[in-house]
Amino acid sequence: MFLAEEHDLRNRIMHVDWGKVEGSAVQSAKSELQSAITSEELPLKCKKCTLEEAAVLRIVQKNPTVTQKEIAAEIGKSERTVKTITVNLQEKGILQRVNGKRNGRWEITDE
Repeated sequence: MFLAEEHDLRNRIMHVDWGKVEGSAVQSAKSELQSAITSEELPLKCKKCTLEEAAVLRIVQKNPTVTQKEIAAEIGKSERTVKTITVNLQEKGILQRVNGKRNGRWEITDE
C-alpha cells in the first residue's frame, strides 16, 4: 500500500516509450556512431568490442590523425573515457599510435 491507496507499480505495466516524446534528445544504440552494424568493416579482433570501442575505431578509420579530444567530442564522452578506450584497444592489439603523440596517427592493426 502506498499512501493508503492501491497502486500496481510493476515494470511491465510502467513502460514509458521516450522515443515518441516530441523534442526529446533520445540516445539510441541505433545511431550511426554507436551501431555495431555498418557498412565499414572492423578488424576481426574487434568481435567482442564494446559499442564505444567500435565508435572510436570507426572515427579512426575515417581520420587516422584525429585527436582524443576530437574523438571525445564526436562520441559525446569525456577525454578521459576516450583515453581509457584507446589504451584498452592498444592492449588488445587492435589499435596503435604511429610516429608519436604530437604528429602521429592512429593505425588499426590487421593481424
